[in-house]
Amino acid sequence: MEKKNLSELKSKSYTRFNLRYLCSYVFLFISFLTSSVYCNTLEKNLAFATNQGDNSLSVISLVDFKVIKTIKVGKAPAGIAIDKINGYVFVANAEDKSISVIKTNDLKIVKTIKITGSAVGIEVSHNGSYVYVADWFNDLLLVYRNIDFKLLKKISIGRSPAGVVSGKNGLVYVANRDDNSVSVISEKSFEVLDTISVGTHPFGLGLNNGEDKLLVTNVKSHDVSIINLDKKNESTRVKVGKRPYCISFSHSGLLAYVTNQYEDTVSVINLKKNKVIKTIPVGSFPEGIDSNKDFIFVTNWMDEELMVLDEKTYNVVHSVELGSNPRNFGSFLFTK
Repeated sequence: MEKKNLSELKSKSYTRFNLRYLCSYVFLFISFLTSSVYCNTLEKNLAFATNQGDNSLSVISLVDFKVIKTIKVGKAPAGIAIDKINGYVFVANAEDKSISVIKTNDLKIVKTIKITGSAVGIEVSHNGSYVYVADWFNDLLLVYRNIDFKLLKKISIGRSPAGVVSGKNGLVYVANRDDNSVSVISEKSFEVLDTISVGTHPFGLGLNNGEDKLLVTNVKSHDVSIINLDKKNESTRVKVGKRPYCISFSHSGLLAYVTNQYEDTVSVINLKKNKVIKTIPVGSFPEGIDSNKDFIFVTNWMDEELMVLDEKTYNVVHSVELGSNPRNFGSFLFTK
């Protein structure tokens, strides 16, 4: 009888031992899955900010709106482009004659591309095959292959090229500030097909969701040129605030958002009516702007912050402290 009781006790103890370890393994497995899901979500929900004053790139989690990493890049970073297909961030270092290439999965610099001039605007082709760099000093558009970052072509364009945008129609558009024009370039031949006249000192470009309109911020004439891409000409100009700089679009594609540097505002343009329907007060000296289905992200240069607005109410919902003098000239959201 005593032996049987002892055997039963050993059996129960062994069962409890196994259950305890089984629970531990289950807990660790769930923790691993949760961590993996969080990391995957985090990796695909990031914002970046080029900090020109301290030569760095801020990485912001859009899960909790906090800076999770600061990456040292070249001197005076300003332009930025996101490659969602291959998982890269490209940073144009204006005073360093270089482009920093960062991989989004581990947030490390994998390549530094040296150029001969000064990189300002930068863009990735819609299919992820090419990287376009506006060489401000040499009046060139530099074309790099996105596999090995080899320079394929130098295209002569207008004076002081700034913003660059690539369309699904196989065309690339470049704003030539000192020529008051936009160059239209074929992605197949890498030849200039057309030059369209716009306002005074064009700088930023934005291609609407339907890709039938190209918007151009004219810094000196304080307006936005709207180019009809079917007719290949400027259809109208919309007056906005002083020194318009960058452009983004609503998730619906019906609205355009324009930062006005000298007025600390964002103009909201109705693209059906081609008129400003609202002016949103933001931080001091707003420059880069980007948006997703929920929020509008405004980079305030003087306040050194990323201001996050609710896209429906335009209320400020978050403010993220950045590095010194953030610019974000280009697209800066990496979202799923």
